[in-house]
Amino acid sequence: MRSRRWRRRAFLAALALAIAAPAGLRASGTSPALVLSAAAGAAVDGQRSATLDGSFDFANALQVAYPLSLVVFQGSRFVRYRLPGAAVAGDSPELADGQLSANELDALGQEGSAAAAGVRVVTLVTDRIRVALPAAFTAGPTTAILYAILPDSNVLSNPIDFSLP
Repeated sequence: MRSRRWRRRAFLAALALAIAAPAGLRASGTSPALVLSAAAGAAVDGQRSATLDGSFDFANALQVAYPLSLVVFQGSRFVRYRLPGAAVAGDSPELADGQLSANELDALGQEGSAAAAGVRVVTLVTDRIRVALPAAFTAGPTTAILYAILPDSNVLSNPIDFSLP
C-alpha cells in the first residue's frame, strides 16, 4: 500500500513539474539544435565532395527517421540529401539570393529530381557528414544548410560557406 502511494505522489509531482515548466523548456525536447561548425570541399578525379562537421541530432535522425535533410548549393543549383535517403538535385529560385529561410523549405522540397547514382551520402557519423556532389557543381563558393521539417515548425542550421576546389 505504501509503495503504491509513493508512486502516485511521485507521478503527481512529475506531472506538476511538467505543467509548470515554461513552454520553451517543454518544446526543447522536440526541436533539434542543428549546427554546422566546419565544412570543406574536395575533388578527386573530377568528382567533388563536401565534408561537414557539426551537431545534427544524429540518434533521432537514424533511429526514429527524424526528418533531417542537408542541402548544398551554388547559386540556384542544389543537391538535397534526406538523412538517410536518396539525393535530389536541381535548380531552385529560392536559393538564388544565397540564403534559405524556413518558409522556403516547402517550395524547395518540391523542386529537383533524382540525382545520379554516385550522388549520395558517403559517411554519416555522430558529428560528420560526407557527401558526393553532382557533376554540375564546379570549383568555387558553396553553401550548406541542415534542416528539419517538423509538424509544429521548421528548424534550420546556420548556413556554412566553403569553397570547392
